[in-house]
Formats: sequence, C-alpha cells, structure tokens
Amino acid sequence: MVAFPPLGRTLQEGTAGLPGALFRVWPLRVWFFVVALVAAAPATADCRPDGAQGRAATVAYVNDGDTVRLTSGERVRLVGIDAPEIGRDGDPDEPFARESRQALQAFIADSRNRIELVPAREHEDRYGRTLAYLYRPDGASVQGHLLAEGMAMAVFIAPNLALADCLMAHERRAREADRGIWSLLAYDPGLPSVRGIPDDVQGAAIVQGRVVSVGESRRNIWLNLEGRVAVRIDKADRERFPGWDFDALEGERLRVRGWIVHHSNRYQDWFIPVDSAHALERMD
Repeated sequence: MVAFPPLGRTLQEGTAGLPGALFRVWPLRVWFFVVALVAAAPATADCRPDGAQGRAATVAYVNDGDTVRLTSGERVRLVGIDAPEIGRDGDPDEPFARESRQALQAFIADSRNRIELVPAREHEDRYGRTLAYLYRPDGASVQGHLLAEGMAMAVFIAPNLALADCLMAHERRAREADRGIWSLLAYDPGLPSVRGIPDDVQGAAIVQGRVVSVGESRRNIWLNLEGRVAVRIDKADRERFPGWDFDALEGERLRVRGWIVHHSNRYQDWFIPVDSAHALERMD
C-alpha cells in the first residue's frame, strides 16, 4: 500500500504515467478488460496450506484488492499479498487500485461471492482483521489469481510464510509479462534508494539500490543502501535466509520488498524490516 510517484512505462497509444488515470478516463474499457481477463484465466487450484481446515463464508463488500468484509461483518485481510491502495480523504488512488478491486469482485462473483476462508498461522492483524487465504468453491486461490494477473504483489511476514514459494510463482508469471502493476517502474525495477524515499510513499513498497555497508547491532543485521535506506534483519530470523552471506553483500545491488518505516538516525532515514529471504533479490 504505497502512494507511488509518477513513474511508469508507456501503457497505451503513447500514454505514459499512472494506470489509475486511464481507468478514470475510460471506465468501461477497463471494466471490460478486467472481466475478459477473469473469464480467460484458468482456475488457480493450488497455493493451499497443507492440512488446512477452512470454513464457508460469503463476501458482502470488497474494500480493495486485498481486503473484504463478510456478510457476518467480519473484516478479512488477504494474507500474503498487497494490492494498490484506493485513495481516502481526498488522496489519489494508487495505480491499478480500482482495477485490482474490480478483479477481485469479478473473480468471486462467479461463485456468487461464496468463498472458503482458511485462517493464516497468525490469524489476526493489529487492526482486528482476520488474516486468511481465500478460495472459491472450485478450489481456485484468490490470492494466486490476483498475483498471476498483476493486480497485487506478494509480501512476506512471518509466521505466515507457508505459501511464499507458491505465491511467488504466480507473481512471476505477471512480472515476466509486464502485466498490471509490473508495467510500472515503481514495482519493476522498484523505487531507487539513491534518491531516498519520497514523502508520499507509505506502507509496502519495492526498493532497489546498492549496499554501501553492512552492520550489526545487538539484535539486528543492517544492510545499508545508498540514499540512507536500510534493510533490517533480526538475528533471530537468520535461519530464514539460507545461503545468504550478508557480510559479502557490500557493493552489490539488491531489490527488497516490505513495509517502509521512517526512522532517522546517524545511519539512515528509512528502514525496511524483512524476515524472509523471499523479500530479497540480487540484481547484479
């Protein structure tokens, strides 16, 4: 959930910039595109935790591409993904925010909004929302579908990492095709750390930059990127980074995804906490 600066590739007939603007100008065209996309996409019948026990539910309202409200009043956050944010209180929509919500609406509409809800290992967030994986009655993964169509990016927060590899595989399909959000430079290659983090960037983001130094504190390992942006890795999570020699990363370019935290000190102005190797990618 990040308010992106105006970075983008040429999207249609020489028009560059934010797809959200295209949606507002041509709402019917975008709607038909989303409906056709859903109709053409095969069911995603994987990305399910081993031995998971789910429960039947019905969606009453789709807030955005990663949050829904059930007819029971329960609020559910789709775990393992992050979709573009719809603007609130006069703020502009993020690119593809409306398309992402419509893609989710259309995908579950085929089952009359009936879903199976499988709670994640950590099943509630700090806002009191249920953290869960959602499936249509035919077994199709809602998260997998949104990722495969480029309507969300995968995110990794322990202990909810059981489906990280599966979800990344679906995201990769969209990324390789420059589909949806992956047509934007803010996602691929990501925001350049050398410029610092723009003031309007909040929440989850993808940042790329060169490691200028590697440090340690009592609890954490710090990968300091150019532009005073740091990656924070808790030493207690070291086993989740097999094969990574952090001390050898100085001078390498990395792409990192996670939630941006503004925190100024002598070493950095922002940091991104990560607790899974899935959130890091070598670029060199």
